[in-house]
Amino acid sequence: MTNPSAAPVSPLRSKGGWGIRRILIAGACGAMLAGIDLILNFWPLGARGSVGFVARALFDFSRVLFVLPLAGFIVGLLIAAGIARWRRHFRRAASSVCAIAAIPVCIVVVAKVPLFDPWLWYAIANGTRFEAMAERGPPADGPKYAVVEISDVSTGLVGVNPAHVIALIYDESDALGLEPPERPSIWQTRSIWPALGSTPIPRGKRLYGHLFRVDIFT
Repeated sequence: MTNPSAAPVSPLRSKGGWGIRRILIAGACGAMLAGIDLILNFWPLGARGSVGFVARALFDFSRVLFVLPLAGFIVGLLIAAGIARWRRHFRRAASSVCAIAAIPVCIVVVAKVPLFDPWLWYAIANGTRFEAMAERGPPADGPKYAVVEISDVSTGLVGVNPAHVIALIYDESDALGLEPPERPSIWQTRSIWPALGSTPIPRGKRLYGHLFRVDIFT
């Protein structure tokens, strides 16, 4: 005879006591935190005082509002793991530990896997236009080279966090993917903009084809 008072078993929790739901929630939180950073590294500041500038500043501030509850969630998981361990519910304790570990793992995966980088998809979508810009550049004897776009994606408080500028550079020689000392001599005369002077262009990250992303912190 079926006991009508028996509660249904959640599909996200096995009979052994594994709390799958908390692991999924923690992983989603880690992915969202990394996703916010990816968006901010793609969204340029825009003109000071403009709607876009204000909207981005509010979005930047939202990280603080997100991190504080996430820290409380982690503390709650630690307490839950301790209680479960004391009650000898080892699988519940392991679930809380796995949930905590899922946060940094998902952060690293979203931050490092190129599939999640909006700059990659931007480069693919505009690859033909960027190549045409390099073609229209000053004639050169060697491979085509052109700085096709520069974006200020600085975050945080001015004067506290360093300015962060991203330059998209078309380099047919692919030498931008090397460290500055390993490049041909012609690179000694190249600069992204006059403010950098003779400072060597940092090593770039290949996005798509001959298009590279260069991160500059000043």
